[in-house]
Amino acid sequence: MSVMRNSPRSQPAKPPLSKDAVLQAGLRVLRKKGIDAVTMRAVAAELDTGAASLYVYVANRQALLDEMFDLVIGEIELGDEPDPRRWREQLVALLTRILETMERHQGIARVPLANVPTGPHATAVADGVIALLRAGGIDDRSIAWFVDLVFLYINATAYETAIYEEEGVAEEEIDEAIAVGFNRLDRWRYPNLFSMLDLLTSGSGEERFRFGLQLLIEGLLHVTPPEINR
Repeated sequence: MSVMRNSPRSQPAKPPLSKDAVLQAGLRVLRKKGIDAVTMRAVAAELDTGAASLYVYVANRQALLDEMFDLVIGEIELGDEPDPRRWREQLVALLTRILETMERHQGIARVPLANVPTGPHATAVADGVIALLRAGGIDDRSIAWFVDLVFLYINATAYETAIYEEEGVAEEEIDEAIAVGFNRLDRWRYPNLFSMLDLLTSGSGEERFRFGLQLLIEGLLHVTPPEINR
């Protein structure tokens, strides 16, 4: 008895390659295996093609990651027009949405660290943050330095979360590990630290993040960068 084999015509056709298909494949690899696994070869395998075919759409791995990051940032809603009466509330809401968006794509927050994002979506979000700060009457020098600092804070927070999630460590386990580590030390040598050990691990990640935002935003009203001679 002969065995019927699928001919090329009977097999389903692969969807055509495009930049969006490449970026979406990169995000699938990211979700499955983490940021380190996102390579040109891995993304090509996800698309059932050769790595060489990807270079039509992205120049290299860094360009791939940059464009993946910008695609993720495109999910963020900028919100309402800046309102001078509610600019703090609007700013906290926007910055929180940025964090939540990056945390949905585990590990993507490593891309902008030491690598300033210049994609259209990232630029639009940064522009929205600046608009809210200007609505609050903050001077431009302070805004320029604040934007750098607050995005570093957000990226580091999101990346730390990704590390814990990759390792499968729950928040309670982190607190327990910290307590165990400190309790190995001589409490008489570090009396101040031990007197507030419970507070050091208190509060949820969300509560701590919002406190940090409040600290940074309120600091804008009291601290300005030094004059710079160019």
